Order: sequence, then structure tokens, then C-alpha cells
Amino acid sequence: MLRIVLPSLLVCLLSFHVSAQHIARLRFDDDFSYLKSDSSSKSWDEKVKFLPIVGQATLSIGGEIREHYQNYTNVNFGQIPASYVTGNPHQWLHRILLHGDLQLHSNFRVFAQINNTIRFWNPNPITNQVDQNTLSFHQWFADLKLADKLVLRLGRQELLFGQERFIAAREGPNNRQSFLGAHVIHQAKRIRTDLFYTHPIRLNQGAFDDEKSTEKLAGLHVKYDRVLKFLNADAFYYYFESKAREYYSSIGVENRHTLGVHLYSNPQRFNYDFEFSRQMGTFKSLDIRAMMAVWDVNLAVMPHRFIGFSGNYVPGDQSTQDGQLNTFNTMFARPPFGQTVALNISNTLNLSPYIRYQNGTKWIATARASFVQRTSAYDGVYTPNMSQLRPYDPEKMTSDALKLCDIYAVDVNYVPTKHYFFQAELGYCKAGTYLKETGAGQNVIYFAVRNAIKF
Repeated sequence: MLRIVLPSLLVCLLSFHVSAQHIARLRFDDDFSYLKSDSSSKSWDEKVKFLPIVGQATLSIGGEIREHYQNYTNVNFGQIPASYVTGNPHQWLHRILLHGDLQLHSNFRVFAQINNTIRFWNPNPITNQVDQNTLSFHQWFADLKLADKLVLRLGRQELLFGQERFIAAREGPNNRQSFLGAHVIHQAKRIRTDLFYTHPIRLNQGAFDDEKSTEKLAGLHVKYDRVLKFLNADAFYYYFESKAREYYSSIGVENRHTLGVHLYSNPQRFNYDFEFSRQMGTFKSLDIRAMMAVWDVNLAVMPHRFIGFSGNYVPGDQSTQDGQLNTFNTMFARPPFGQTVALNISNTLNLSPYIRYQNGTKWIATARASFVQRTSAYDGVYTPNMSQLRPYDPEKMTSDALKLCDIYAVDVNYVPTKHYFFQAELGYCKAGTYLKETGAGQNVIYFAVRNAIKF
């Protein structure tokens, strides 16, 4: 049977039950190898895999059509820019991804993926990088097999590591993230090593007008399955260089080094997932000293029924006079609180109990509460792309309050076949004292339905 290609958001819900690294590769490494020797009748999608071209060369075609409806009440807590028409938008997000995988030789292949995303109905300005990218090559790269277990990948490509807390494909928004550069992959029996140097791609709204950003992202990620019977481990180093991220309401040159470890269990009755990392470097004239701790544990109290507790502790900047920047940068992470609010975990303490029903990969339903507050009154709060959500103007918007918000969310995922994915989300965010004292501070309601057909 064909491997099921699940969206990255589903990977997040599965948490440590499924290897996110493994799922991510399926978008351009679908395993249809059994078709080479299987002479039985093929389904409609299998008939476009391994089409003979010339000699050993074959072409496989695949794709995705996704339609996504979203409805917001008091988007961004009611604090909307002057250019916005409404603070209660609803929108239809359309996406088509079509890819071709040309296997020229057992040691060489070329992959290309066309992207078309459009936003409808919302009268507010389009959110750059997220909502619309009329036509582009989302990915184009070549794989050269250097040795039995060693591959060199060159070109525009997606990257995803661990639980996407630093580098994600960004499945939730309409546009996925890609990077341009070189990527070396070594895959042994239980150890995978990724070494890469890339530039993130900046998406524009027109046709074939994307551009390489000036930011630089490089790193080394090692994934070790079953270090012990109930322990898997990732270790990583990332280097990030940027002139676009904002701290202290100012933009400057940032050189940041991230070291971390990710420890997690195999699927079992009791599951755990811990990630710890530290960051060093410089921002303008400041020394960067920051840390992050994230956890997720759950217990199966009945078959398919789990109770869990997750959260994070990410200290914010401790002083404006000590010559240090203690704000943690999550770089290209997935939105940690989903699509309900554009809030990052930087400068937050989040305590999040949840209950979950999970029956294989067919049904996953989660009800979660997240109680979020600032860890430092000397720092603001941030969006997932590390722009400042609050304050806009430190001279006018100051508050010693720490309480940010309480988020209550329910999401249901249904995957009845290898071709179809359905998700429904409902979220309510109660604004806390800090948001009320520094802006409109309205409560947010979010509803969304997502459908995807894959082949």
C-alpha cells in the first residue's frame, strides 16, 4: 500500500508518535518502488508513477489540491493596522502543488514542484509570505548519490527537523517555506545526519517573482533512533544570520548560534518529548544569551485515549542595560499555537494540559488549553517570524503585567484514505492583562475547515 502523505500539522498532533523527519521526506520521496516489480492492476494515481522515458530514466508525477476556509473574530486581539478593512475577516485559501520526479539513473534524479496559492474573500491586505503566491517553483533540486548512504542535494528545497521548533515546512499557512542551497544527507540504519547551508526564499504574490533572501541558515542535525530501548535522540547546531528580525523595536545585524538536544520516546503507553537549547551570538552591539525548554508527556488511560501535559519555558530579555539580548529566536519554526493567534513562544511560560483520541493515523482529535504569560516584563511578545506583536512603540505601550492569554482549542483530523485529509479547528483565545493594557485586548475566536486531496 502507498505511504500516506500527511500534512505537517498532523505530524505536530501525532507529536512523538511519528517521526516528523520521515514524514517530511514523503512530499518528494514517496516510496512507490514496489510498482517496478508489481504487475498487478494499478490505481489511477499509481499509473503516473515510474513512467518509462529513455533507457533507465523514469518520471513519477504527484500533487496535492488543498482548500482551506478560515473565520476570525477580533484577529490579532482586535489590534489591526490602519490599512485593514475589518478585524473579523473570513477567507478561502486555495492551494495546488504539482511535482515531477525524474529518475535519470539510480545515482541521480531531478525533482521539481510547482506551487499555486490564492486567497479569496478577505478584504484586508494580503499577508506577505503566507497567503498568496500565484505561481512559482516551490522546489527544484537535483540529488546526486555520492556513496551507498550519502546524497548531495542542490537547489530549492524544503527543510524540516524534529518537531519543527526551529526549521519547518510550515504546513498550516497557505504557503510552505523553502530554502535555496546545498544539503548533504547521510542515512545509516539508525542514524541520519543532515549538513546544510541555505538562504531562505522570500515569497512574493505574483508569478515566478520569488527571491533569495539575504538571511543565511546553516546547520548540522543528527537523528539517532533507539539510542536505548525507549529513547531516541536528536542533537543539532544551527547558524543563523539576518538583518530582518526585530528586537527592542529595532532591526539590526544578528549572528546567532543554536545548540540543542531533543529526547523522545517510541510509541507506547507513556510517551515523552523534551527539547532543550541555548543560543549565543550578537545582535548589533549586544551579546545574545538565550535558552528554551519545551516538553510534552502523555499517558494512555484507555486504548486510543490519552491525557497529556505540554508546555514551554522561554525566558525573555532581563534588562535593557546589561549589554545582553536574552530574547530567543525560533527562526523558521511552525506556529506554536496554531492558526488561532500569531504568537511565538519567545518570552513566554506556557502550561498546556490536553486530552487526545488517536486511532492510528485515521482519527486524531485533541482538546487543549494553553495558559500563557510573559516571563519578563523587560521584553515584548513576538510573532512566529520574530517581529514584535507588542509593543509597537515602547514609549507609549508599557506594562508590567505578565498575563498574555488563555487559549482553548479543539482540532479533529480524519484521514480515511491515502488520498484524502480533513481537518476542523475551533479556537478561543481570552486576552490577558498585558494585551489589554498595551492594545485593544479583544478575545479571539477562530474556526477553520481544511480539505486536501493527494496523489
